[in-house]
Amino acid sequence: MATTRKTDKPSKKEVRDELTFLDVRQAARDGQKVFDKFVITGRLPITK
Repeated sequence: MATTRKTDKPSKKEVRDELTFLDVRQAARDGQKVFDKFVITGRLPITK
């Protein structure tokens, strides 16, 4: 008889090679925020 083991689900998000649609949408939204800030202030927001 084969024994079955429960596998623990990883608590962290798995790293995948491909981007999902939501990842692309989030990146586009973040880029738009940076662009809007650049247009308003004339400076790129740079984190130090």
